[in-house]
Amino acid sequence: MKNGKCPKCNSSTVYKCTRGIDWGSKSQWLEVWIEETDSRTNQWAGFDSYVCSNCGYFETYITDDAAINEIKAKWEKVI
Repeated sequence: MKNGKCPKCNSSTVYKCTRGIDWGSKSQWLEVWIEETDSRTNQWAGFDSYVCSNCGYFETYITDDAAINEIKAKWEKVI
């Protein structure tokens, strides 16, 4: 999707939005949770969202390399 081509339908009608997901009218932006550090502080990672206007396929990508490194250190690796 990042290259402007949909992997599902091969269309080039791909659009991008930073933080393109919202919980709703009274909620905060959805963000990727990395780790809860204490009751007042959490670690979050921002992301970009991509959608194909032809088939509706949707992907999100974390955009912060430091956050990706934190995730690698703190999340369980899928084997």
